[in-house]
Amino acid sequence: MTVVIVGLGQLGSDVAGRLLARGEDVVGVKRTAPEATPFTEPVEGRFTLQLRDLTTSAPDLPADTTAIVVAFAPRARSVEAYDALYRDGVGHLVSAVAALPGTPPRILFVSSTAVWGEDGGETLDDTTPAVPTTGTARALLAAEEAVLAAVPEASAIRFGGLYGPTATMFVDQVRDGRVTRPSGWTNRIHRDDAAAVIVHLLDLPAASLPPVVAGIDEEPVLLSTVADFLADRLDVAPPTLDDAGRTPEEPHRGKRITAAALRDTGFTYRYPTYREGYSAQLP
Repeated sequence: MTVVIVGLGQLGSDVAGRLLARGEDVVGVKRTAPEATPFTEPVEGRFTLQLRDLTTSAPDLPADTTAIVVAFAPRARSVEAYDALYRDGVGHLVSAVAALPGTPPRILFVSSTAVWGEDGGETLDDTTPAVPTTGTARALLAAEEAVLAAVPEASAIRFGGLYGPTATMFVDQVRDGRVTRPSGWTNRIHRDDAAAVIVHLLDLPAASLPPVVAGIDEEPVLLSTVADFLADRLDVAPPTLDDAGRTPEEPHRGKRITAAALRDTGFTYRYPTYREGYSAQLP
């Protein structure tokens, strides 16, 4: 099959590499030419790069496209940038899909747990209605809804915080004593597992594809607990995270998400919690 990956950031490139390694043909759509090969070689499949800004034009989808992975990366973390990409970009993509012959391809849309606006320690899962509270999250949810309405075989993957060997900001902050973020619940997933989730869902029978998938690992955890774990592994002083005036009786901020749909599909994590994930990349 030919898989089109719209957005060749780190996650999209990881997915491309996995598919190419097993012999799939991949078309990557990107705004600008990458400085280097966007995936790890060697490969068995054929890779084609298409330079296209979806905010202004539609991609050229091969007639044999069987699946599309949408992994957008906005130019900036602003409502304007999100609106331009997730409204206009999705609109151009949906138009291109409608022009394809035969059955529309499967679409996996990379979204974020931010579309769930809960921030009082609530427990939720994939079936919890999304009520976003920020402009960027509302833009994401609108794009999810547009894709799910246009394509019968579509799924939105709401990823939590991605971390891994090239996403080390929090590790660096703990190492350097620069942790300033307030404490609260965090839902994370290692980048290798995030790419594996996408490939896993691509391989599922159409009837088994959930419309919404929480892309997080098996253990919601307090950010302070992660910070203490990292400090111990790095042999540095444990940081003190600000609870912003929270009293002992008050719940921690954030939300605790259960990845029920992903578990039900039979997905197996390489790094089921932050402990395995961070241990693999730290001394």
